[in-house]
Amino acid sequence: MPLRRWSTAHPLVVDALLAALVAAFALGVPGPEPARRILAPVDTPTTVLCIAGALTLVVRRRFPWPVWAGTTIFGIIGAALVAGPSRALVPAIIAVYTLAVLVPARPAIAAAVLTPLVPIAIILVVGSVGPLEAFAFGLGPWSALAAVTGIAVRSQRAVIAAAHERVRLAEETREEEARRRVSEERLRIARDLHDVVAHHIAVINVQAGVASHLMRSDPEQAAIALGHVREAGRVVLEEIPGLLGLLRADEPGAYAADGQPGAATAPAPRLADLPRLVEEARRSGLQVTTQRSGTPLEFGPGAELTAYRIVQEALTNAARHGAGAALLTESYDARGCTIEVRNRMSDSGIGARVSGQHGLTGMRERASSTGGTLTLGPDGPDDWQVSYRLDTRPSGGSV
Repeated sequence: MPLRRWSTAHPLVVDALLAALVAAFALGVPGPEPARRILAPVDTPTTVLCIAGALTLVVRRRFPWPVWAGTTIFGIIGAALVAGPSRALVPAIIAVYTLAVLVPARPAIAAAVLTPLVPIAIILVVGSVGPLEAFAFGLGPWSALAAVTGIAVRSQRAVIAAAHERVRLAEETREEEARRRVSEERLRIARDLHDVVAHHIAVINVQAGVASHLMRSDPEQAAIALGHVREAGRVVLEEIPGLLGLLRADEPGAYAADGQPGAATAPAPRLADLPRLVEEARRSGLQVTTQRSGTPLEFGPGAELTAYRIVQEALTNAARHGAGAALLTESYDARGCTIEVRNRMSDSGIGARVSGQHGLTGMRERASSTGGTLTLGPDGPDDWQVSYRLDTRPSGGSV
């Protein structure tokens, strides 16, 4: 592996060493007995042509076609000078291999066919050997072998490159998926923080204002209001560790909401918990009227949690920005249920007060995540309505 990395980093040095080896082989290796009888002895022109052809191989990666043409011409000249097979043809074999590795297969095969044509013709016309020897020493089989080897190497490199590309794309996909999941988790935690904590903070704010207003005129009612403040504060203190536990859920030794390692967290709120939510809203000073029609259905935990959070946010907004009263309606039918929260707007108008805040955005995102339909906004000149429709699956199962 270190040698491969070094050769990849220094291609020019590798090609220079290859050129020296090719020149040494062409000039110094006599070969088997039949070759010694057929090949002409090494003379000055052959030496010059072999060295010239080998030197062109130094730039074979940058200029494969000119190198192929140069080595082939030097080989042809050498065959013509010795009137037969010439050692000057050896560099052309490496040039054909280089073409097959670097260019598409069709032109590489064409070059491999053209390379031995003229040398074979020269050897047959002016040489004293038969057709078989002319074909063998005129680069016929060697050119074909170089082309086939080069094409195989090119194909192998393409397969390896494709595999590396797939690995890279897979890694990018994993990183993108991880980023997406982190973003979704952050958004979910932000929604939970807003829905859980903001609701009780709103209760604290309202009741603290009531206590401050009644402190002198009606101390008993002020004490009741402060009791509501204390109760809302207690709920916030209970909820915060659970939310923080979500952030540390994957850490070794993370603690659950009750402070015990590995303990189960509290179950998520469901539609059956809406009376408790209504009672909390009433304690905050909001006059809530409830209506229910039809037979209650059971949905999936995620869908019921979404419905609960939407009602919680709607009641919180009604307490903050409404005229002090709200109507909660639950309507069940064979296909699902519709939950509505309607309240009269204060003089400033709830639409102008909360349309740009995170609560409405969170409600829309929650409804979209469970496939429900959320409608919110003014209903007439004085009312504000939040309506959430949740359908069961066609099979009648939970969603």
